[in-house]
Amino acid sequence: MPHLAINVDHVATVRQARGVKEPDPVTA
Repeated sequence: MPHLAINVDHVATVRQARGVKEPDPVTA
């Protein structure tokens, strides 16, 4: 699922940029 992979990668990038350590609803 390329779309899912891109979505997860985008979320991870945003989390790193914001410095959020809380688990996101996508992977939780």
